[in-house]
Amino acid sequence: MKTVNLFLGIMGLSFMSCVVQPKTDAVDKGTTKIENGKVTLSNPDLEYEVIIMDNGFERWFSTNRKPKDHYSITFLENKNRRWVQEWNAHAGRMNSVIEYTIDYNSQTHYGYEVNYMLYHYLFYFQQVNNLRLD
Repeated sequence: MKTVNLFLGIMGLSFMSCVVQPKTDAVDKGTTKIENGKVTLSNPDLEYEVIIMDNGFERWFSTNRKPKDHYSITFLENKNRRWVQEWNAHAGRMNSVIEYTIDYNSQTHYGYEVNYMLYHYLFYFQQVNNLRLD
């Protein structure tokens, strides 16, 4: 069984749940930094930081990602909402490769960058682990 270090669910997105009001008027000034198997997304205006620690994701992402203008924000939010719900249903079950839950609040506007990266990570995770989240 392959162990996946997913810091994303513990620290990154759980911090986002602290936002009480959706920030629909905030500009998405998110930045992405990818190095040594660690992907960090941050945006001080939206008060989030997401960290993905998975050695295989960086390589997969660089060769398999779609251009940022390929998806609409609505598509990404809808897909992430469904996939995160299914992810959380699998989390912690015996013999599950998913160890942690992701705290993704569908009422919060996380911006394009977070949704884009989360979508690609969940897509990657499904491919690598031969798992369907929808």
